[in-house]
Amino acid sequence: MTTRTDGLDEDALRAHLRGDATPEETTRIESAAAGDPALRAELALMGGLKDALASATDGPDAREFGWRRLEAEILKNSATVPAAPARRAHLWRVAALFLGALVLGQGTYIALAPGTGDTPSFRTVSEDAAIPFGLAVGFAASAEMGAVQTLLDELEARIVDGPGAIGLYRLAFETAAARDTARQTLAASPLVDLLAEE
Repeated sequence: MTTRTDGLDEDALRAHLRGDATPEETTRIESAAAGDPALRAELALMGGLKDALASATDGPDAREFGWRRLEAEILKNSATVPAAPARRAHLWRVAALFLGALVLGQGTYIALAPGTGDTPSFRTVSEDAAIPFGLAVGFAASAEMGAVQTLLDELEARIVDGPGAIGLYRLAFETAAARDTARQTLAASPLVDLLAEE
């Protein structure tokens, strides 16, 4: 707080602007301001600042209070938010247990399922599948696809692999008798260049 040369201090001027000054003090300040343009300017500036500060909402105290109020509101709302229903969490646990048991059961079945003789009941994709009733066939370069397909349909043969590195296709048949009949027909066909046993 600074003391002025005319005996008026800032507290007295602020009290005058707020309307809290005594009548004697008010008269003294008004008479001093009438003869002192610097005092009038200072009172006008202080009055303008008072109005600006009164309308301001972002003062340090207001912000601190706002943060405290926001924090209290968040805590109050978080306390009233209902927790996730326990039933939904329970259903997820039951579903996870069921799926885990299903995967475990399927894996056990695949690993322990009986095969026929030495043949396993399953094989990986990369394993070479043995075809019990099969032939290896090399078709003529001039053979048309439609004619080859018609021949295979008549013989009830299906292509299961090929062409291999030397151009052979692997054919599969349902029975040994079907394979033996097809061998004679394929050997006599002009569409076939090479015929080999599997």
